[in-house]
Amino acid sequence: MLDVIQIFSAILIIVLVLFQQRGAEGGVLFGTKTEFFFKRRGLEKTLFYLTWIFILIFVLVSLLKIV
Repeated sequence: MLDVIQIFSAILIIVLVLFQQRGAEGGVLFGTKTEFFFKRRGLEKTLFYLTWIFILIFVLVSLLKIV
């Protein structure tokens, strides 16, 4: 069960990081021109927090598998 959670969270972290690249409209996946942003708002802020939540889940599951 922990293996499934770890794989699922790892895939979600990769997807979320690709979607939230700073300075890219729509993220890296869509390859649009870059602009500079100084403050996270709306969806970008949500993606940022979700990324950290799944990183925390991934680390905790990894530590549980060691013990």
